[in-house]
Amino acid sequence: MKKLLLISVMAMATCAYGQMKVDTTRTSVTVRQTVASAVKTLSIYRAFVPGQGMRYLAVYQPTAAELGEEPDISRMKFTDEAVRIKAMLDAALAQKPLNFSRLSINLLPYIDLTARLVELYSTSKEWNDYLQKNAASLRKSVTLMDGSEVTEISYDIQVAAAVFEKSDMLKELQELFGPYGYTVTQGGFPDEHQQLVSTDKLMLLGKDPNLFVPAPNTFINLLKTKK
Repeated sequence: MKKLLLISVMAMATCAYGQMKVDTTRTSVTVRQTVASAVKTLSIYRAFVPGQGMRYLAVYQPTAAELGEEPDISRMKFTDEAVRIKAMLDAALAQKPLNFSRLSINLLPYIDLTARLVELYSTSKEWNDYLQKNAASLRKSVTLMDGSEVTEISYDIQVAAAVFEKSDMLKELQELFGPYGYTVTQGGFPDEHQQLVSTDKLMLLGKDPNLFVPAPNTFINLLKTKK
């Protein structure tokens, strides 16, 4: 009976990792995993980081979409994705020791994280007071080189970051990277080409499509604190 159970476990493991491909070079590791016909990619490369020296930067793409773009599958949950990312991290670390400095990842495709982000800013007194006091300057008209005008979002990134910092938005990411000895910190908010959580995503969540919820930068910082 025990032998049959062991064989079953081994068969499950082979199935889970059978579609994972790892490519390595002297300065990079790329892990690809196919899940329900979607190719997920973890790209890791070595680069110079000011103040830290040579470190590894990682880029995670849950689909073939470009980083920063939301994929068609808008109901993905990060709680499910974290299991896959861990498996891909382990596959990469099996190839060579990696000292990470940053992970590029877009939080918005994940419905559970976006729901928390919307809840955080829509209920924050600090953020809502800021919006009320600065309502007239949250959108500005910009003239392009061809003479046309577009409206751009313009908010105080320090206020947005302060609200984010007091939240548990990075809880799952800390749980993911903590066992590897890392402390996760936010990547802040863009000072140019700022974006909001889309009206489509707000309606998907059953929220007011007019909510002003800032979209954070598509990366987090990783600080090695333990061996």
